[in-house]
Amino acid sequence: MTVNLASASIAAHHVFNQIGLSQDGISTVVMTTLDGQEIAIYDPGQKFSAVRLAAMTSSLVAIARSVGREVDFHGCDRLMLETPSGKIIFRPVGNGHPYLLCIVVNRDAILGHTLWTVDKIVSNFIQQLGLDH
Repeated sequence: MTVNLASASIAAHHVFNQIGLSQDGISTVVMTTLDGQEIAIYDPGQKFSAVRLAAMTSSLVAIARSVGREVDFHGCDRLMLETPSGKIIFRPVGNGHPYLLCIVVNRDAILGHTLWTVDKIVSNFIQQLGLDH
């Protein structure tokens, strides 16, 4: 399925609004293409550069996939960076959709709920992409 960036951006913003990201310790969410082009951002505090986060998301997922291939693991379902200040979760959208998700949460965020939210964003995004066609 080929989706233009404008449609993907609309779909991502719709999902960000639908999920209610202002809760649960989520500070920033970026949806990006595989090559690191930002298509949508939720960053009400304007703390981060979406362009830089998108590029880093693309690079980190590519590195994780390369490391996985080196040890005969295939793909990358999720990558997490954990610090005393919080967590950053990187997740490919998958299913033939060339997009990646980056979500930044503070240290008070509950990991299980955050992972559920990440998966919910991805599934709703895929559903929205399907509605556009």
